[in-house]
Amino acid sequence: MDIENILNKAKKKLKNFDIVSSQIDSEILLADTINKDRKYLILNLKSQIKGNYIKKFNNLIKRRSKGEPVAYLTKKKEFWKETFYVNNNVLIPRPDTEIIVDTVLKLFPKNSKLQMLDIGTGSGCILLSILKERPNFYGIGIDISKGSINVCKYNTQLFNLSNRVKFFNSDVDNFILGKYDLITSNPAY
Repeated sequence: MDIENILNKAKKKLKNFDIVSSQIDSEILLADTINKDRKYLILNLKSQIKGNYIKKFNNLIKRRSKGEPVAYLTKKKEFWKETFYVNNNVLIPRPDTEIIVDTVLKLFPKNSKLQMLDIGTGSGCILLSILKERPNFYGIGIDISKGSINVCKYNTQLFNLSNRVKFFNSDVDNFILGKYDLITSNPAY
């Protein structure tokens, strides 16, 4: 089956389940399945897709039709200038959260040196994005979820920041380690 037919079937199925973003969700999931970008799909609508990819893609569409977020299905989410690993142990980074990163970067010049604490760090997107932009910053991230801390550690290795950040599985009320020049947090609703 070709890309165009695969996408049309998936889009129709998702629409039947009231998924408003059926077109883009189908494209993102198919592109991820075949390890290409969305541009490839659009430029190669008549290209044939192998059966094993179709089966994997249809499974993702089935899960999406039940409301599972695309980011959890692909295990990734773009945030700031990077693609973060995410899973159901963390909330999916939202574009409006980038305002925190932008504000911190505007407040502190590139050559600033400081210690920062990120409370409820989740995927580490705020802390790690800031550390990537500010080479003299050091950070601590805390979260009450052990699964979240594992995601943070994975993203830290992914972005080669292990030498400038530490994570602790802790409640903010019980965390008394260190002094900080900056504290960030974007708590869950």
